[in-house]
Amino acid sequence: MMKTFSLHMMALAAAMLPAAAQAVSIPQSPVITYGHIRDEYGSPLTSFSAAEILLVADGKPDGRIYARTVAGETPYPGMNYRLSLEIDSAGPVREYAVTTGTRMRIKCMMDGADQFASGTSRCVFATPAQGTAQRLDLSLGVDADDDGMPDDWERWYLSCHGRPSDEAALLAFAADGDADGDGMTNIREFLAGTDPFLSTDLMKITSFSHGDGTGRAEIKFTTTVDRTYRLVAADSLEDPVWAPVAATRSRTDTPEYAAYAGTGRTMTLYFDLPEGSQAFFRIAVQ
Repeated sequence: MMKTFSLHMMALAAAMLPAAAQAVSIPQSPVITYGHIRDEYGSPLTSFSAAEILLVADGKPDGRIYARTVAGETPYPGMNYRLSLEIDSAGPVREYAVTTGTRMRIKCMMDGADQFASGTSRCVFATPAQGTAQRLDLSLGVDADDDGMPDDWERWYLSCHGRPSDEAALLAFAADGDADGDGMTNIREFLAGTDPFLSTDLMKITSFSHGDGTGRAEIKFTTTVDRTYRLVAADSLEDPVWAPVAATRSRTDTPEYAAYAGTGRTMTLYFDLPEGSQAFFRIAVQ
């Protein structure tokens, strides 16, 4: 009986080994990818553009969609898209989940057509660790030199100012250059919606005042149509963290955390700033 019992236990242990050794895939916290998408001329995509933002596995022939949303408002101030990618700890994964390190590609569909040029590095990434929130700002259209400024935008302004707009000219038109010498780099002119070859067309703060005894400060700045503006502040300029500031267009109204549409003219925002307060302020443009 003892011999039979021992053989039985050994057989049972052997039968359990494969199940115990099998890898278990555990659902993890999703990876959030968010940011700001503009068209080829720099205007932000809105809900009116009917643009669908998709997240697919890069290089997959089946084109499986792992996340999708439409351009518009998001929980992140100033951003116009947010994608949530499900993450599993190991393969095999759930049908619409991937593992860390999987190469993913963001693309924008409008009227059934892919709006991103193939090979644009900014829309491809390796999936980071679970729970990561990453920001990726993108633009539609071809960007042959991958400098963040679409070729159509560069050609438009080069041609408007009677300059060559061939491939060599696009390469020479660098993102960190300042074609009009107004202190704004070319890429910042693109983001702000201003003319990179016209020194009088730039986004700038024209005045800041505080001290009328009401605890209210005011800031004036230039604006452009098709852009929105927010007031942000930081406690220090060393590794600053810029946080939204409640503001209003009227000196007497209650400040709100809002974005204000540009008009092409100077705009004034009012906000509460008690006497003795210290902070650094700037205008964020989307």
